[in-house]
Amino acid sequence: MSTAFIVFLLVFVCFLFLGAPIYLCLLCSGLSYVYLHGGIDNMAVMAKMYGSLNNFVLLAIPMFMMAGKIMNTGGITDRIFGFCRSVLGHFPGGLAYVNVLASFIFSGMSGSALADVGGLGAVEIKAMRDEGYEDDVIFGVTAASATMGPIVPPSIPMVIYGAAASVSVGTLFMAGIGPGVVIGLILSAYVYYIAKKRKYPVHKRSNLKEIWGWFRKSFWALLMIAIILGGISGGFFTPTEASCVAIVYCIFAVFVIYKDMKPHELLGCFSDTVVDIVPALAIVASASLFGWVLQFEHLGKLMMNGMMAISTNKWVILGMIDLILLFFGMILDSTPTILLLVPIFQPLVREIGISEIHLGIVVVLNLMIGLMTPPYGQSLFMLSGATRTPFNKVVSYVIPWLLPMFIALILVTFCPAITLTIPRLLGMAV
Repeated sequence: MSTAFIVFLLVFVCFLFLGAPIYLCLLCSGLSYVYLHGGIDNMAVMAKMYGSLNNFVLLAIPMFMMAGKIMNTGGITDRIFGFCRSVLGHFPGGLAYVNVLASFIFSGMSGSALADVGGLGAVEIKAMRDEGYEDDVIFGVTAASATMGPIVPPSIPMVIYGAAASVSVGTLFMAGIGPGVVIGLILSAYVYYIAKKRKYPVHKRSNLKEIWGWFRKSFWALLMIAIILGGISGGFFTPTEASCVAIVYCIFAVFVIYKDMKPHELLGCFSDTVVDIVPALAIVASASLFGWVLQFEHLGKLMMNGMMAISTNKWVILGMIDLILLFFGMILDSTPTILLLVPIFQPLVREIGISEIHLGIVVVLNLMIGLMTPPYGQSLFMLSGATRTPFNKVVSYVIPWLLPMFIALILVTFCPAITLTIPRLLGMAV
């Protein structure tokens, strides 16, 4: 191990513990390696960083972010929640089921767990508090159900993975449907257990007229899912083109059909998207330099040899990959983690015969669980800030809900059919 590489690791760890933005941690450590190593062309470094951003697939990220902001601002989330409440509100713990179903539906539009927490989550938390639900259930089910956002297509992290691994994003989207359903069912089972244990009251069942009324109100919102998934699976447009379609459709829905949005609010959505996407792109560029250093030092080969020395059984290796991803998910955002680890894992999974599509879903699910685990869990910080609840309390509320998520992770990891059945039925190569 060279002196430059040791300094590279020390700079990264020091910046991380000092609380510096993650792109600075990655960038400064990478530049320190380039400076100390010597003999590395600075223009080649700049070309590497620029080339990481010059990717058509990555255009989908700001587009889906923009679509999510329009849906939250234009009242689409309220209509989705109202429809789900009319269908499931009469079950014991009904609003917790509604939380899960609404998150599943919203996931098919936004592609972001944080968009779910920040938009739909605010509606869900208020409704559950108004009906007297305990905070541990409110925060737990909201954080856990939001993890479906990047699993159910479309998905921003899957776009990042597709770009990093050079695999079909459309196939990844279709592969996420099965795991999304599994997560929803497991969370619903956990809600059922809690509702029976705490003897939650049962509310009056909505009649068909009420359900039909809410369906009519939310129809145009629900239709967006069919347009996006149908368009991608039918080959009418690519995932990047689907993100553009999503924006146009959202603007049409909130201005022409629902008339719940004003022009200045749309400009605010554009402004917020630009503010949010710049740090994300900075992470992509700096992570490309950081990852290049790891490849230059042959870390991927060392990790592959180390894991293969422990076991050549693909299930054992998948378990080790889960543990590594869970650890990194606790301390890093999903974007740099995908960009750093996927190039290291790819030669390994190819060697032992694991589908890279299956790996993609495993990677994303692990990192979404990381959003609800301390110390870096962004969903936890967002819930804490939005509700003015102390962070340590939010953590204590959410921790028990990691159990159903780990069960879902084990099933998705060790039962590839959950992930690969739908893409195979659609004739997508996996």
